[in-house]
Amino acid sequence: MANLPRILVALAALFFLFMGVQFWFALDGAAQSFGLTPDGLIGRASIRADVGGLFIGGGLIMAHAAWKQCAMCAGAAATIIGVALTGRFVTILLDGMPSGGVPPMVVEAVMVAILLWARASWKRA
Repeated sequence: MANLPRILVALAALFFLFMGVQFWFALDGAAQSFGLTPDGLIGRASIRADVGGLFIGGGLIMAHAAWKQCAMCAGAAATIIGVALTGRFVTILLDGMPSGGVPPMVVEAVMVAILLWARASWKRA
């Protein structure tokens, strides 16, 4: 049970790294699955940098958090995902609920909960 937060954070890291690599090297399919349409080379570069970079950066932070049981890194990753989740709520307030908007919100909320649980567990260790 003591290793469960570490395992879950490591799995989240792998998921984020996989998604980031998809945005870097299989851009068209990844972008389409997120409802994004790159407009020219600058659009493709922006999606790779902003979306791919967010996923890879977050994945690396979570991987370090899991490896070292770093409470601060788990908190940082929770903050990044929590801010993204907040952006989804801003969309709901300003534009309405998008079709298919609930599943990614649930995934993000669960990831934040796991990361905060790991952070709290690792602070006690």
